[in-house]
Amino acid sequence: MNIAIVAPSPVPFMVGGAENLAWGLLEAIRHRTPRRVELIKLPTREKSFWEVIDSYRAFTQLDLSHFDQVISLKYPAWMIQHPNHVCYMLHPLRGLYDSYRYFGLPERLEESSGALGVLRRLMADNPRRRELLPELFARLEALRSEPDLTPDLFRFPGPFIREIVHHLDGIGLSTTAVRKYAAISQTVAGRKDYFPPGAQVRVAHPPSHLTRFENGRDDYLFTVSRLDGPKRVALLVEAMAQVHSSIELRIAGTGPEEAKIRSLAAGDPRIKFLGFVNDSDVLGLYANALAVPFIPLEEDYGLVTIEAMMSGKPVLTMTDSGGPNELVQNGETGYSVPPNARALAERIDFLCEHRDVARTMGQKAQRRAQAITWEGVVGALLDEVEVKRAPKAKRKKLTVALTFPVYPPRGGGQSRVFHLYRHLADYVDVELVTITGADQPPFEGEIAPNLREIRIPKSAEHQRREHEIEAEVRIPLTDVVMPRLHHLTPDYLAALRRSTESAAVVIASHPYTYPVLREVTNKPLWYEAHNVEAELKRAMFPQGSTARELLAEIARVERACCEASELIFACSAEDGITLQRLYGASPSRVLEVPNGVDLQSVRFVSPKERLEDKERLGLKSEMVAVFMGSWHGPNLDAVREILDFAGRSPRVRFLIIGSSCAAFQQQARPPNVGMLGVVDDEAKDTLLGLADLALNPVVSGSGTNLKMLDYFASGLPVISTLHGARGLRVRDGEHLVLAEPNQFPDAIAHLMRESGAAKEARIASARRLAEERYAWPVIASRFWSEVSEKGLL
Repeated sequence: MNIAIVAPSPVPFMVGGAENLAWGLLEAIRHRTPRRVELIKLPTREKSFWEVIDSYRAFTQLDLSHFDQVISLKYPAWMIQHPNHVCYMLHPLRGLYDSYRYFGLPERLEESSGALGVLRRLMADNPRRRELLPELFARLEALRSEPDLTPDLFRFPGPFIREIVHHLDGIGLSTTAVRKYAAISQTVAGRKDYFPPGAQVRVAHPPSHLTRFENGRDDYLFTVSRLDGPKRVALLVEAMAQVHSSIELRIAGTGPEEAKIRSLAAGDPRIKFLGFVNDSDVLGLYANALAVPFIPLEEDYGLVTIEAMMSGKPVLTMTDSGGPNELVQNGETGYSVPPNARALAERIDFLCEHRDVARTMGQKAQRRAQAITWEGVVGALLDEVEVKRAPKAKRKKLTVALTFPVYPPRGGGQSRVFHLYRHLADYVDVELVTITGADQPPFEGEIAPNLREIRIPKSAEHQRREHEIEAEVRIPLTDVVMPRLHHLTPDYLAALRRSTESAAVVIASHPYTYPVLREVTNKPLWYEAHNVEAELKRAMFPQGSTARELLAEIARVERACCEASELIFACSAEDGITLQRLYGASPSRVLEVPNGVDLQSVRFVSPKERLEDKERLGLKSEMVAVFMGSWHGPNLDAVREILDFAGRSPRVRFLIIGSSCAAFQQQARPPNVGMLGVVDDEAKDTLLGLADLALNPVVSGSGTNLKMLDYFASGLPVISTLHGARGLRVRDGEHLVLAEPNQFPDAIAHLMRESGAAKEARIASARRLAEERYAWPVIASRFWSEVSEKGLL
């Protein structure tokens, strides 16, 4: 049997509970039943009246007749037509149903005439008649250009769109259109008008998509939530003001009310805002919490409740929170209190004083949550199917060969490797086999869960020969000379051979380890192309016979690595195209796996907080611009550009951070340029929090610049060259300001004069881009899905 799961894909795309549920259901059917399954999503916009209409119409036109069964999850996906349609409802468009009352708008339009009146009578007289949908949409389309209709008619939300959506949902969810109904919670199943009269609705609670829950200490309170009104995090902060215990409250998440909530919490040192937190770190935060307060208003279900309980933690919720009350048994697995701050504060103080009670509740909560499984969900949705328990299969392993040590990450390449494979380690074991300087100690150990590094020092002869060649070319060559010199460090070959014996796939991170990998194994090979090395090094190398020889070797090694690799993953689409052009790499073997940002390690500072911090330190009058860069040819060229134009912006202090500073120690520089060199993460975080803008005058190189994502994540306005922004899906004016190096002083002056609203909008757009597309967990998850779809592992 072939099954289609049908769902909307939000525009702009973001990952929420609906997306995780769809992926979890897909994997459950795929791996635990004999059925074949596909997830089909259509882009769905809903910012306006007409976007909602167009999204509904798109699903009515979707032909899924080549499937034996269709499962719809959420509006407007249930508008599809299929004889074996199962609706597993998350919710309809709540702003036009049970949440509509909060807008203070009329429920119905007054009597109308003309084309509008004809359309409304068509709907009123013909409920649940799918065959009239073409006429309905045609009449709606005619109203778009009707000159006598006021724009107020088409407001969203509003009574007219509410009337239309209720009519359309009546058709899509009719008992003649849906063979079986299910809901994610009793709360959803029981809401007025969600299901047609007489429908028999089965409740199937879904589990979390997260795994590997742990129960650790009980050090603090923890909650994770979108920071907006319905989640009522502000009410939790108000409750903390009445909590007498010294316990800390850690809040993970971002959202439109973040500034308001932070302001409300100001002055309470117990309340910590963590911003965006990736899945693996969320698990750790759950594990060491005393309890998890989760007090949304009329929540559909609330996966936070399940995740807290799976971690062995009691949940504190409220009697009007909806779905969480189906899982929280008051006094047994947590507390459900009246919706006021005092009641919540009292229960928090009680658990702080009776931690043994909290632990007992957590144990009961864990047992309750363990009964909620994907097997139960699949059994509720599919007929007469044998649902297999997920086997505890041995995890596969990747071996990654590198020419540099990885942990702790300092430069861009180290950061990419550490964070990409740290998050891939959620799905597969990863072992990094790296090489370091002859004077450094060896290392072997876990640097993150399921991620190990084996670090081998070069032999003295290897180091000596490397220095000889570097003296001729006058630039660092550790990576480039690896194909020539790896045999001089036999310990590295031995470590790589041992690691690859148990690997399913081996990865050359940069092409320079390809020759040694081919000496020690014939396992399937992937190539992680950080750059297009032949072109990058050609731009960096000086003239000379040795440089020409090395460039020819680089091109040969890069070509051989591309030809031998089953998969090539490049940092940008542009690099992927160049590798295809230079080496004939098949497009089907090339994936874009962009550089990303670790949002947990980069503190977002709003313009208001930035100004307050500068005032406190007496820096309010000083405009600070930062550039971060390691000792890498394109970064050194960028520093030269800053030194060249800094004199034209005398009111700005330019700060250079990173190992690129070492190349300019003996060079005269303008008085408003400071070279800070390599700094630790804490110092970098402080500097990014005090700066007024970030610069990226890079004019050469390939791949993408990790520094750009750090800038975006920290809340800094950014001025970059077009080349510096390569590989990133950014738009001039919306996410950053694009300029060529000689235009930077004018661009800086413009930003200094720019209104606060325009600046804040650009900062918010850039941060949102970092969260939704370039956060490392998002990148790793997307990469793993693509690899799985291709059947490569």
